[in-house]
Amino acid sequence: MFGRKSYSDAQARLDAIGRSQAMIEFNLDGTIITANKNFLDALGYRLDEIQGKHHSMFVPADQRGTAEYKAFWAALNRGEYQAREFKRIAKDGHEIWIEASYNPVLDGNGKAVMVAKIATDITEKKIRSMTDASKIAANSRAQAVIEFKLDGTIVTANENFCKALGYSLDEIQGKHHSIFVAPAERDGAAYREFWAKLNRGEYQAGEFKRIGKGGREVWIIASYNPLLDEKGKPFGVVKYATDMTAEKLKNADLAGQIAAIDKAQAVIEFNMDGTIITANANFLATLGYSMAEIKGHHHSMFVEPAERDSAAYREFWAALNRGQYQAAEYKRIGKGGKEVYIQASYNPILDLNGKPFKVVKYATDTTRQVLVRMGNERVRGMMESVAAGSEELNASVREISEAMTKSRETAMSAVDQVAAADAQAQRLTEAAQAMSGIVEMINNITGQINLLALNATIESARAGEAGRGFAVVASEVKSLANQAKQATDKIGQEIGSLNGISGDVVSALGSIKQAINNVSEYVTSTAAAVEEQSTVTNEMSTSMQRAAAEAAAIAARA
Repeated sequence: MFGRKSYSDAQARLDAIGRSQAMIEFNLDGTIITANKNFLDALGYRLDEIQGKHHSMFVPADQRGTAEYKAFWAALNRGEYQAREFKRIAKDGHEIWIEASYNPVLDGNGKAVMVAKIATDITEKKIRSMTDASKIAANSRAQAVIEFKLDGTIVTANENFCKALGYSLDEIQGKHHSIFVAPAERDGAAYREFWAKLNRGEYQAGEFKRIGKGGREVWIIASYNPLLDEKGKPFGVVKYATDMTAEKLKNADLAGQIAAIDKAQAVIEFNMDGTIITANANFLATLGYSMAEIKGHHHSMFVEPAERDSAAYREFWAALNRGQYQAAEYKRIGKGGKEVYIQASYNPILDLNGKPFKVVKYATDTTRQVLVRMGNERVRGMMESVAAGSEELNASVREISEAMTKSRETAMSAVDQVAAADAQAQRLTEAAQAMSGIVEMINNITGQINLLALNATIESARAGEAGRGFAVVASEVKSLANQAKQATDKIGQEIGSLNGISGDVVSALGSIKQAINNVSEYVTSTAAAVEEQSTVTNEMSTSMQRAAAEAAAIAARA
């Protein structure tokens, strides 16, 4: 009776367990005897599909033939139970995880006769656990991780943490977190409150400066996370950190560069609509305003009215709104209408999505250089005008020189012609003188004829009537002689006049020749002076062109 009641109680317990858990029974060789609904539902089978088959049908293929699997069943046959988490394969091939105990059932002699397995499907929990473990592993691979007791004692740390701080695990394990903290911070009330909050379960996150091995500064972004038990009570702290020392140094360097730029240049910031956010002291000094006078006003207050209302100015701000930087030399209007020239760049600052959200302008006051350049350009213009004038003068001088050369050639030709005329006049004088001799000879002959005629007249008178005819002839001869003498005298007078004219011509030709020689000398002297002037003018033009080029180079450098 007692035995029957005990069996009945045991069966009742098994039935109770079977309602909540998966149960299956095996022979000692692993063949399946039976299984309850929970087991069948968990694996997706009907009982007739598994009954009489071997347990290995639920085992991953790569485990079935292993020594470990054989040892598993050997232990059960020795009456040794097996309990842990197992991975099993369902009917449709998907993996399930169970938490199970394989329990050998013993006979009265303590010998195993069968195996009863009780299991709970923990697949969801296992997947969640593996997911959490993967996340932790991923964090551990990517981040520096260290664990502490609530009193700050180091429990363990991963390789990333040790590498970041320069320690080995042995050098830090069992020591206090304060070994990573600067002495001034370590002894402060803020550090004690930091650990007090962690002990109250309050996590701490932020940017921290830590001290690595050898006193090296290390900057980290970290979260200190209290670990809570099932009652929500902290029992430890895990810290996840990212080494940002390089980024911190880069940011410090960048901040230093920006500070240096701020000291050296005029800087102003605008919203995307052109309203002024802020400006540094250099900008305010350059334009002559105070911050209160420009903040909230539009950039156009620095622009000339004609430019302010132009399409080009609207496009300038449209380009900045598209994220396109603008850089050039600009003319701006300072306080009181003062003209200011700047070399500036307008730089759109982009958010994480690449969208501009403000504009920072860096500028250098180039007013003095621009004014110098403009002055140089004016001087260069004047020099170019002088050079052009010199070139024109040089051309004119060359024309004069050519004209003088032609005049000299003409004068020399005239000298030659006068010389020829003088020679002809000399020959004419000589001919006139020769004719004077002939006239004189004719006069002598007419005189002799007159004497003969006179003698003939006298003789005819003596002869009387007989000599009357001879007297007539003598009279005619005398008349002819007188006519010849008159003609000869007239010829003599003409020859005398001709001699006078020839002398005047010779004298005039001599004066003309002397005048032409003087003109030739003057032309030669003037041509030499013109040639010298041409050389000087050419040198002056070259010098002016060189000076204009140098002025242009100076203006470009200004």
